[in-house]
Amino acid sequence: MQYAHQFNLLRAGEQMKYRMQHTLAFIGLLLCATVNGTAQDIRYAKEVIDTMTAPGMHGRGYVERGDLRAAEYLRKEFRKHQLQPVGDRYFQPFSFSVNTFPGDVAVSINGKPLTPGVDYLVDPHSGKKKGTYNIFPITSANYRGSLDKLKNSFLLIDKSKSRSEEEKAAMDLWITDPQGASGVILIEEHKLTWSVSRQRFKYPVIRILRASLPADAAAITVRIRNKYCKKYRTQNVIGMFNGASQPDTFIVFSAHYDHLGRMGRDTYFPGANDNASGVSMLLNLAAHYNLHRPYYSTLFIAFAGEEAGLMGSAYYVKNPLIPLPQMKFLVNMDLLGTGDDGLMVVNGAVYKKAFARMDTINRNKGYVKSLQKRGRARNSDHFWFSENGVPAFFIYTLGGVAHYHDIKDVAATLPLTDYDDVFRLVRDFADGLSGHE
Repeated sequence: MQYAHQFNLLRAGEQMKYRMQHTLAFIGLLLCATVNGTAQDIRYAKEVIDTMTAPGMHGRGYVERGDLRAAEYLRKEFRKHQLQPVGDRYFQPFSFSVNTFPGDVAVSINGKPLTPGVDYLVDPHSGKKKGTYNIFPITSANYRGSLDKLKNSFLLIDKSKSRSEEEKAAMDLWITDPQGASGVILIEEHKLTWSVSRQRFKYPVIRILRASLPADAAAITVRIRNKYCKKYRTQNVIGMFNGASQPDTFIVFSAHYDHLGRMGRDTYFPGANDNASGVSMLLNLAAHYNLHRPYYSTLFIAFAGEEAGLMGSAYYVKNPLIPLPQMKFLVNMDLLGTGDDGLMVVNGAVYKKAFARMDTINRNKGYVKSLQKRGRARNSDHFWFSENGVPAFFIYTLGGVAHYHDIKDVAATLPLTDYDDVFRLVRDFADGLSGHE
């Protein structure tokens, strides 16, 4: 209505009318760019993160097909940004074994229920168990008492009582071989973090915070159901833009979209920073290059199975849809929701010239507070690419909230402190690789 009113005021002057029409057209283009997720539109990033962390995504794991729900959402977004599938579809299916907890998960000590994710977590290797059992403290790595005492008991492992690193390592053997005990309780000092296991024990291991375990703990009641999937079928999500000048050479952007899933019916791991933040950056870059045709072809890969041991990237490297020699550079994005202390570049110490160029861009334009570098590390999906000859960086933000692999990694507390500047830095770096900086 405001623009229409202005237009009416100027309708008497044809020249000004003409200028106003072109001004409105320009504004329309800016609004279109905002809707499609440019660096300035952090609203799109928040929308993506909110969607990816919603309860209906089930932690983007392997209960209630949370991974597939997330993959379908990504396929829709890829289409919206006009990414083309590689071949005839966006999905690259593969499978791996995984231990899951779709059913009951409940733990009580001395008859008092504990709160999952707050007081305890069931170790992802755990098997099923139901009943009430004695608690039997293991005070030494070299317990030599009767094994009969261990039956119908949960071993209580307290590594703080170990006198050396060697003794701590020896106490770990009780976790993998509890000598006929019904299960294991492992005391955690300060923080509960979860993961994904591709293997399972025949017994449960319960990780309990020290502050949540009463000094007189004598009995534990558990109700744990697990489901072991030998061939869980999942999928990478892949799309591309053809390059304007060099279509056979690719710049690759990647981020894993999976997370830890659910632990029982009432507990899920949202994974806002890890890695809905990286996925939102991936989609923002797709939106950008939809409006700005890249010099080289650009490949976008959202990996599954990262939390289970870099499974999606390992599968892609063995079964590439775009041959690895055609990849000029890969930028893998994970944990991009903060930035108070700058940005870390894994492989920055390996690809020194590329890091120097990124650092020069950052210093000249004043994007992130600091740009730090690390060497080779097997800590995200870049690893298999650089191990197989593809130059690759893995970037993650530093400082800020420290929620990681826990139930508190939620969208509401993710600050996105330096999100726009990280976007600009990645964009400028990639455009430099493409020869149209």
